Amino acid sequence: YTDKPTVQDADKNTIHPNAFNVSRSYINVTGNLSHLVAFRITPDITRETGTGSTLSGSLTFRLKYAFGQVNFDDFLTHGSWARLGVQQTPFVDFMEGIYRYRFQGTIFEEREGFLTSSDFALAAHSTLPGNYGDFHAGVYNGDGYQRVEANNQKAFQIRGTVRPFPLGGNLKGLRLTAFYDADKYVKNGERTRFVAAATFEHKYVNAA
Repeated sequence: YTDKPTVQDADKNTIHPNAFNVSRSYINVTGNLSHLVAFRITPDITRETGTGSTLSGSLTFRLKYAFGQVNFDDFLTHGSWARLGVQQTPFVDFMEGIYRYRFQGTIFEEREGFLTSSDFALAAHSTLPGNYGDFHAGVYNGDGYQRVEANNQKAFQIRGTVRPFPLGGNLKGLRLTAFYDADKYVKNGERTRFVAAATFEHKYVNAA
């Protein structure tokens, strides 16, 4: 239901637009081929809004995630892995794990078009000993899973997070994060992003 602005229907009546709709839906297919090799496939079904297409207005099927993963828990800290395919990007995925209201919309950086939540990439993740933090880095196409790669430019993205007080009671929920995205629209055309964040998680409140 849309309160404002009102519109006119085909008979020139002033109305408040309203409709039942499924705006997004996911089906997660995950599995392990062994304790070393895992995979995930997530279809993303969304409304086609382009004009001039026979699919305009239809619910269309696309891939949000489709990757293979090699786990390094036997050799490194728990939660260490490498992935190849369409996968989560380092900062958006991290923040969405803290942001409790994803059902209301995307996080600021994605909503404003600075970052995307998923992209084609080769990436790796590892945790620091003692639960002191983690890092996530990879080489990505840069334009997101919704678009094909436009040229030969790739994005290097890296996020590092430190938990200063991993055993500190309520302070255990405090984390300090830095994220850097080195990308280019075209050769010699920089598209860089830097984000710094302090986040705090508690059973009664989350803040950032």
